[in-house]
Order: sequence, then structure tokens, then C-alpha cells
Amino acid sequence: MDRTESEDIREETGSAARSRVAGAAVASELESIRERALEVLANYRKTKAVIRKEVRKEYATEIRHLENERSQREMVIKEKMAEIDRLRDTIESLNNEVFGLRSKSKLWEHECARISDTYHRTVLYYSNPGLVEVQLQVISEYVDALARFVSVHKWDRDTADMAERYRDSIHAKLHEVIRGIDMNPKEDTSLASARNNVGTVPADNDTKI
Repeated sequence: MDRTESEDIREETGSAARSRVAGAAVASELESIRERALEVLANYRKTKAVIRKEVRKEYATEIRHLENERSQREMVIKEKMAEIDRLRDTIESLNNEVFGLRSKSKLWEHECARISDTYHRTVLYYSNPGLVEVQLQVISEYVDALARFVSVHKWDRDTADMAERYRDSIHAKLHEVIRGIDMNPKEDTSLASARNNVGTVPADNDTKI
């Protein structure tokens, strides 16, 4: 073997050795990178777990707070709904009561109209001006007849004095008749008048003491 071939063999052997060394160095570096990556990944997973735990804890507290608020709101809504139901029942009861009072009012109105009509007709019957006029006409006719009677006869002074006394008495009694009529005027007993009188009565709050 000549010198050139020997040198070539040594160069190839050295090159192979350098390649193995370089390969081993690369493999070692890759292993180091992998270990660091695994370490970083482990730290990331650990940190991620801690963060997840903290976030879950924080959101769990907020969720409980929101659930409490929802429970309180549901309770308030239930109370309001119950109050609305009570108010509806009260309103329905009041409507029924108002309807009943209106019905009773109509019945009383018809009854008052009937009583008013009966009273009015009774008052008209007993307070008929014709009844007074007939009696006065009878008295007047008696006086006319008496005047015609005395005009054809002779009388002394005692008879004249007695006639004057009766004249004064009759005049006083006629005055009492007129006074009694003036003191007892007939009232308006119609239903329209009753409604008008009710409408003019002040309410309790308007009444001054």
C-alpha cells in the first residue's frame, strides 16, 4: 500500500469518527431539548391545573352568588304573584259586592218609587183642595141662606149683637183654617226630587263640624 492510500484510509476513518461524535452530540442535544420540553410541558400542565382550579373556584363562588340571587328573585316573584292573586281575589270580591249593591240600589229605587207614588196619591186624596172648597162652599151657602132669611124678618139689637159675636168667631176660625193651610205646604215627594235632595247632601269629608 502506498502512502496516498494510507492517508485516504486515515482520513475516512477520522471522518467517520467525527460523524459519530457529531451524531452523539446531536443526539445528546436532542435528548436535552426533549427533557427541557418535558419539564416545560410538566410545568405548563401543573400551572394549567392550578389555573383551572383557581378559575373553577372563582367561578364556583360567582355561580353560587348568582344562584342565591336567582333564588331570592324567584322568591320575590312568587311573593308578588301570590300578592297579585290576592289582589285579583279582592278585586273580584269587590266587583261582586258592587254588583250586589247596585242590584240592591235598583230594588230600593223601585221600592222608593212605589212608596213615593203611594204616598203622593194618598196626600193628593186627603189634601185635595176640592175638599176644603166644598166645605167652604157649604158654609158660604148657609150664610147666604141665613142672609136671605134675616132680610125678610124684623130683629132686635140683641140678635144683632149675637150675630156680631158669631161673625167674629167665624172670622177667627176661617183665619185658623188659612193659617193651617199656610203652615202645612205639600212637599214634593217625587223620585226626581228625592234624587236631587240626595245629590245636594254634602259628603262626610265635606261636612263641617
